[in-house]
Amino acid sequence: MIKDILFSKTIAPLAKKTLDAYAMRHKAIANNIANVEVPGYHRLEVHFEEALRSYLKPNQDALCKTHPKHLPDENLLDTMPKLGVDRSNPKLNAINNVDIDLEMADMAKNQLNFSLISTALRHEFNRLRMAIRGS
Repeated sequence: MIKDILFSKTIAPLAKKTLDAYAMRHKAIANNIANVEVPGYHRLEVHFEEALRSYLKPNQDALCKTHPKHLPDENLLDTMPKLGVDRSNPKLNAINNVDIDLEMADMAKNQLNFSLISTALRHEFNRLRMAIRGS
């Protein structure tokens, strides 16, 4: 009960989902890099930010909930990262559709995003720790 009160009102649930998505993306990018010379390989990609954005910015024309029992809850924690396959045709190399330069840039960007979210989560836990200690 205390756990639910403490952590449901913090950024922890959202940060956990986001870190899971970045970890999944890191594995997908590493897999793409490992298969850069495999003929016919289709690159993997992770879709998460689009679903998160649509959850955080609901359509203004959508129905609004005026009573808790009227409409089912769409929970943010139900938003899951999805692994997809890019079926586009090869662009640079005639082997597959993996661009090593793009993959390396995406990996660096993903690492920075992961570090940013983990730092924010660490600060949130430090804030909770200070509140519990009273200092």
